[in-house]
Amino acid sequence: MFCADLLACPICNAVLEQDNSSLKCSNAHSFDISSEGYVNLLRKKLPGDAKEMLIARRDFLEQGHYQPLSDLINDLVYTHLPVSSSPPAILDAGCGEGYYIGRLQQSLLAQNHQANYIGLDVSKDAVRMAARRYKQVCFVVANIKERLIFVDEAMQMMLNIFAPRNPAEFARVLAPGALLLIIIPGSDHLLQLRSALHLLNIEEDKEQKVIAQFAPFFDFVTSSSLSYPLQFNHKEIVQAVMMTPNYWHLSPEVHAMVEKMEALETTVSFSGLVFRRRDPLAASV
Repeated sequence: MFCADLLACPICNAVLEQDNSSLKCSNAHSFDISSEGYVNLLRKKLPGDAKEMLIARRDFLEQGHYQPLSDLINDLVYTHLPVSSSPPAILDAGCGEGYYIGRLQQSLLAQNHQANYIGLDVSKDAVRMAARRYKQVCFVVANIKERLIFVDEAMQMMLNIFAPRNPAEFARVLAPGALLLIIIPGSDHLLQLRSALHLLNIEEDKEQKVIAQFAPFFDFVTSSSLSYPLQFNHKEIVQAVMMTPNYWHLSPEVHAMVEKMEALETTVSFSGLVFRRRDPLAASV
């Protein structure tokens, strides 16, 4: 059963209901559920991560390089997820090919936690890859930067991992007291790799800027940092470059430099920021 009761029609915002292999609203707008098990609610086609980026990311992640980050995410969710009498809805906003939400589902299931899992990404290729592998998650193609395709206060937990952010919409679809976990790169993330190839820098004071960005709607709860060295061979160097936003900015000179690099040790660094959705009614009293 698809998570239709959480979804809103992208055309008229009415609640969607499942009718066999389609989702329909009361205004007769209809959206097919694909054979892979996802639904496309994107109103206009937008470029997301390219297929070669997604393949590089999946290959890289499957080698376990970021498993410590996935474990940190799972621990933070387990620690902060509100107690509920019914299975909570957990959204990964910007899920990519599904690695983090897929491992979270497996982790919570192993601890006898039931939940409804939803992954959202603007890339149809990413969502298709995710839906083929993680059958216990509902995957949706949609745009984070616009009105989210969920009913008000639908979610009890949201993940946002290296993805665009939309504070007002995150607040609208999260129930009061719900948790938001944002993962951002630390200041020295891939520092040696970025320095060697003259890649994009991490935004200065990024953590404080994100906290300020969400202050109108959320209370900041805590932050957790994670940093460790990784030894990359040539293939892993190529994957690490391709799976980041640097992919869109690579010059022929940088391509040539990457091809000559045989091995490199670099630091990976992450910050996990936990927020709680403020109750708008309590704030107005």
